[in-house]
Amino acid sequence: MRKRQLGSQLRRLRTDAGVSSEVAAAELDCARSKISHMETGRNAPRKPELKALLELYGAPADAYATLEALRIESGERGWWSTFKLPNWFSVYVGLEADASTMWSFAGETIPGLMQTIDYNRSTHQATPHLAKPGEVDRLVEARRRRSLRLSTAPLLDYRAVISEAAVRRAVGLGEVGAAQLEHLIKLAEQENVGLQILPLAAGLHASLGGSFVLLDFGGVDVAPPTAFQEFATSGEVADDQEIVASLTAAWNLLHEQALSEDDSLSWLRRVAGE
Repeated sequence: MRKRQLGSQLRRLRTDAGVSSEVAAAELDCARSKISHMETGRNAPRKPELKALLELYGAPADAYATLEALRIESGERGWWSTFKLPNWFSVYVGLEADASTMWSFAGETIPGLMQTIDYNRSTHQATPHLAKPGEVDRLVEARRRRSLRLSTAPLLDYRAVISEAAVRRAVGLGEVGAAQLEHLIKLAEQENVGLQILPLAAGLHASLGGSFVLLDFGGVDVAPPTAFQEFATSGEVADDQEIVASLTAAWNLLHEQALSEDDSLSWLRRVAGE
């Protein structure tokens, strides 16, 4: 995220100065692709490169201190780096940790941030091809750390649409499922959490291909919105704005098709009673 923020600022400064990426590349005596990689957050510039670019762009005097701090932070490791997560997932968790608002659709399982420890452990036991037995405790603890975004400051503004199928599968776990259902109810009562159930009776819906997440970081000046799509054995972070826009449109359709938040909470309480 820090690399993306730094890159976004550098791109803005370059375009405001009317400097082409070719001229910037010539200043650093590098390929144009290197400038592109810096501005998209793929790579961070070295300290001398940052100084040279800011001088070229005629940046304000106080810009260097701010961007140099971002550059240094971009090299620091987040808490998730010690959990040996798959690279594709580690990238997502890093973005999730910095998001201010999040929207998700879950088709088959309860969303990760809303899972109890026992339910999460059950998901790993149900998919032994994805995690070896010796890795489960580490992955469960990583999920617990992630869920703190919903209960510790700064609170994540979270909106989730969950298929009835995911809830019914959880209920099939007996006591583990019952506890998971109660946890969902408690989360749905929080002001920073909005939960909607998409009933099976609604029929076909806008995300038959699978679950996904949308992340916002407080505006495009901070970083562009990002999406994360889940697959059978992995996932993929997508910052292509056409993909993000398409998934945003899909979430809006799911939101409209699902029960309201109040009706969803009533539905969850009724299922818990059953």
